[in-house]
Amino acid sequence: MHNDRTLYRVRVARNPPAKDPSENPGGVMTTAVKSGQGKAAAPVATRAFRIGVQRVDETGTYDESRPMTTSSQDLPTLSVPATGFLNGLYVWVTVTTAGNSATTAFQADGPWSAIDTIEFDDVNTKPIIGPFGGWDVYCLNKFGGYAFQDDPSSSPTYAATTGSGGTGGSAGFCLFLPLELCPRDGLGSLPNKASNSTFKLKIRLAPSTAVYSTAPTTLGTVRVRVLPKSYWDPDAADMKGRPLSQQPPAVTTTQFWSKTDLVVPAGAISPMLPRVGFLLRNLVFVLRDNAGSRTVGEADFPDPFMLQYEANIMINRYRDVWRHQIARDYGYSGAVANAAGAKDLGVYVENYCHDFGSRPGWESRRGYLPTSSTSRLQVKGTVGGTGNHTLTVLTNDVSPAAGDDAAITV
Repeated sequence: MHNDRTLYRVRVARNPPAKDPSENPGGVMTTAVKSGQGKAAAPVATRAFRIGVQRVDETGTYDESRPMTTSSQDLPTLSVPATGFLNGLYVWVTVTTAGNSATTAFQADGPWSAIDTIEFDDVNTKPIIGPFGGWDVYCLNKFGGYAFQDDPSSSPTYAATTGSGGTGGSAGFCLFLPLELCPRDGLGSLPNKASNSTFKLKIRLAPSTAVYSTAPTTLGTVRVRVLPKSYWDPDAADMKGRPLSQQPPAVTTTQFWSKTDLVVPAGAISPMLPRVGFLLRNLVFVLRDNAGSRTVGEADFPDPFMLQYEANIMINRYRDVWRHQIARDYGYSGAVANAAGAKDLGVYVENYCHDFGSRPGWESRRGYLPTSSTSRLQVKGTVGGTGNHTLTVLTNDVSPAAGDDAAITV
């Protein structure tokens, strides 16, 4: 990836300051500072990208409604409109029912599981996020370190109506697909300026059986709205005429979220994690039994759990200590359950983005775990219960501009 480093360092002018921009072949913006007759002007440093931009939201970009059915349904692909510098997408989902008389109940991953598949692709149609289920995106929001209040189920937009009332089975939630790593400087926001080369968002709605354990009398309507969040293009200079950076630091630095499902038996396990080659920012581990239960996965989760990196055992941790650590890091201090403000059943997270403040995501990017394509990253431990289990690994990694990790540290 190209990294225009001329934006981040000032070159010394070899000629006296030009009277006109066309007379300055180097293109370095300068302001005269007279300290003596005949002395050259001191160059003015380019000010940071975030000084020259503001966040903008776009409504009306995407609004699709479909009656829920017992089959999955593909929604139209969104070509994200040109917005300047894209730092993420809000995905707002509502399910509206009426005339219900059944005692409705959601599946353990509901109502997030109303989204069967979501995939966010770059301009070359390669996945940046996903393909994920709606519940996976809920997990990356809750544990990824992107907001002061991370838990989507604690949002005032969240709803999941159970029971036999007329609106039983109705639901609502808002998820975020992140590009930006740090709003302090805009790192990770990607140029989004060409209408003929666009990011793509693909969404498939789930069948009702994936959403409900007891469905409403009449299945409702699912409405999906998408709102891009961006920075506008900065002006060339500030109000005092000082030059402004025209793009985020280390532009084209990209974070990814991917998913790997590993089938592991009860007993001793030692699977290798295949997603290596970038800087690791987060690892989220989810264990389910052969019936897909995270409740059983919680009880069967390895205790202790080990993670080996190259020849080093990085983690050798008791399960209860890990629960305590998650409560300390994220504030999810409720009893372990599928509920707001609690660590979800079967879910354990190891973050590498907690090196600057008191929460994951308050980061200087110095704590990322570097890996190469040949790195050894291996899970070890003993899975309880019987039969095969599925260990899902949600990997959040970062590809720095030009492959240079020094470009993204501060």
